[in-house]
Amino acid sequence: SGAWNGSFITVFINWLSTGETHMWSGTAAENNPCPSGFRLPTNAEWEQERLTWSPSNSYGAFASPLKLPMAGYRLSSNGGFSFVGNVGSYWSSTANGSNANALYFTDTYTSTSYGYRGTGSSVRCIKD
Repeated sequence: SGAWNGSFITVFINWLSTGETHMWSGTAAENNPCPSGFRLPTNAEWEQERLTWSPSNSYGAFASPLKLPMAGYRLSSNGGFSFVGNVGSYWSSTANGSNANALYFTDTYTSTSYGYRGTGSSVRCIKD
Protein backbone atom coordinates (compact mmCIF):
# COMPACT_ATOMS: atom_id res chain seq x y z
CA SER A 1 0.00 0.00 0.00
CA GLY A 2 1.27 3.45 -0.89
CA ALA A 3 0.45 7.03 -0.01
CA TRP A 4 -1.31 9.19 -2.59
CA ASN A 5 0.85 12.21 -3.46
CA GLY A 6 -0.97 14.25 -6.09
CA SER A 7 -0.91 12.04 -9.17
CA PHE A 8 1.94 9.72 -8.11
CA ILE A 9 1.57 6.88 -5.61
CA THR A 10 4.55 6.89 -3.28
CA VAL A 11 5.89 3.78 -1.61
CA PHE A 12 9.36 2.59 -0.72
CA ILE A 13 9.67 -0.54 -2.88
CA ASN A 14 6.46 -1.89 -4.43
CA TRP A 15 2.87 -0.67 -4.73
CA LEU A 16 1.56 -4.13 -3.86
CA SER A 17 2.08 -6.03 -0.63
CA THR A 18 2.34 -9.26 -2.65
CA GLY A 19 5.10 -9.67 -5.22
CA GLU A 20 3.05 -10.05 -8.39
CA THR A 21 5.41 -10.97 -11.26
CA HIS A 22 3.09 -11.15 -14.27
CA MET A 23 1.22 -7.84 -14.31
CA TRP A 24 3.14 -6.30 -17.26
CA SER A 25 4.03 -9.52 -19.12
CA GLY A 26 2.59 -9.69 -22.63
CA THR A 27 -0.33 -7.99 -24.35
CA ALA A 28 -2.91 -9.77 -22.17
CA ALA A 29 -1.29 -8.74 -18.86
CA GLU A 30 -3.83 -7.28 -16.46
CA ASN A 31 -1.90 -4.01 -16.01
CA ASN A 32 -0.19 -3.74 -19.38
CA PRO A 33 0.48 0.01 -19.71
CA CYS A 34 0.62 -0.21 -23.53
CA PRO A 35 -2.15 0.16 -26.13
CA SER A 36 -3.88 -2.92 -27.51
CA GLY A 37 -1.48 -5.10 -29.53
CA PHE A 38 1.60 -3.64 -27.81
CA ARG A 39 3.60 -4.72 -24.76
CA LEU A 40 6.69 -3.84 -22.77
CA PRO A 41 9.93 -5.46 -23.91
CA THR A 42 11.44 -8.19 -21.77
CA ASN A 43 14.81 -7.67 -20.12
CA ALA A 44 16.39 -9.94 -22.77
CA GLU A 45 14.90 -7.78 -25.55
CA TRP A 46 16.27 -4.59 -23.94
CA GLU A 47 19.67 -6.26 -23.63
CA GLN A 48 19.61 -7.25 -27.30
CA GLU A 49 18.72 -3.66 -28.27
CA ARG A 50 21.37 -2.16 -25.97
CA LEU A 51 24.12 -4.24 -27.57
CA THR A 52 23.42 -2.65 -30.99
CA TRP A 53 24.20 0.89 -29.80
CA SER A 54 27.32 2.65 -30.90
CA PRO A 55 28.59 4.16 -28.75
CA SER A 56 27.24 2.17 -25.79
CA ASN A 57 25.85 5.13 -23.84
CA SER A 58 23.14 7.82 -24.00
CA TYR A 59 24.43 9.02 -27.38
CA GLY A 60 23.98 5.52 -28.82
CA ALA A 61 20.52 5.29 -27.21
CA PHE A 62 19.40 8.50 -28.89
CA ALA A 63 21.10 7.63 -32.20
CA SER A 64 19.24 4.29 -32.28
CA PRO A 65 15.95 3.98 -34.20
CA LEU A 66 14.16 4.20 -30.80
CA LYS A 67 15.54 7.72 -30.05
CA LEU A 68 15.59 7.06 -26.28
CA PRO A 69 16.09 10.26 -24.24
CA MET A 70 17.50 10.57 -20.72
CA ALA A 71 14.16 11.30 -19.08
CA GLY A 72 15.31 10.36 -15.57
CA TYR A 73 12.77 8.78 -13.25
CA ARG A 74 10.45 9.54 -10.35
CA LEU A 75 11.50 8.54 -6.85
CA SER A 76 9.41 5.85 -5.20
CA SER A 77 9.73 7.58 -1.83
CA ASN A 78 8.19 10.97 -2.70
CA GLY A 79 7.39 11.09 -6.43
CA GLY A 80 10.07 13.71 -7.07
CA PHE A 81 11.91 13.83 -10.38
CA SER A 82 15.48 12.54 -10.31
CA PHE A 83 18.35 12.64 -12.81
CA VAL A 84 16.29 14.21 -15.63
CA GLY A 85 18.74 14.78 -18.51
CA ASN A 86 21.34 12.53 -16.86
CA VAL A 87 19.84 9.00 -16.82
CA GLY A 88 17.64 6.96 -19.11
CA SER A 89 15.55 4.39 -17.22
CA TYR A 90 13.07 2.19 -19.12
CA TRP A 91 11.04 -0.62 -17.56
CA SER A 92 10.99 -4.13 -18.93
CA SER A 93 8.24 -6.64 -18.23
CA THR A 94 10.70 -8.93 -16.43
CA ALA A 95 10.30 -9.31 -12.66
CA ASN A 96 13.38 -9.74 -10.50
CA GLY A 97 12.29 -10.87 -7.03
CA SER A 98 10.47 -7.94 -5.45
CA ASN A 99 12.05 -5.65 -8.07
CA ALA A 100 11.74 -5.37 -11.85
CA ASN A 101 14.38 -5.23 -14.58
CA ALA A 102 14.99 -2.07 -16.54
CA LEU A 103 17.32 -0.60 -19.14
CA TYR A 104 19.59 2.13 -17.72
CA PHE A 105 22.01 4.44 -19.48
CA THR A 106 24.02 7.61 -18.95
CA ASP A 107 26.66 9.46 -20.94
CA THR A 108 29.23 6.87 -19.87
CA TYR A 109 27.51 3.47 -19.59
CA THR A 110 24.51 1.24 -20.32
CA SER A 111 23.16 -1.76 -18.47
CA THR A 112 20.09 -3.85 -17.89
CA SER A 113 19.63 -3.96 -14.16
CA TYR A 114 16.79 -3.90 -11.65
CA GLY A 115 15.02 -1.35 -9.50
CA TYR A 116 12.16 -0.88 -7.08
CA ARG A 117 8.79 -1.39 -8.75
CA GLY A 118 7.54 1.78 -7.08
CA THR A 119 10.01 3.89 -9.10
CA GLY A 120 8.49 5.90 -11.95
CA SER A 121 10.67 4.89 -14.91
CA SER A 122 9.76 5.42 -18.55
CA VAL A 123 8.12 2.76 -20.70
CA ARG A 124 8.56 2.07 -24.41
CA CYS A 125 5.93 -0.18 -25.93
CA ILE A 126 6.67 -2.62 -28.75
CA LYS A 127 4.25 -4.22 -31.17
CA ASP A 128 3.71 -7.90 -30.47
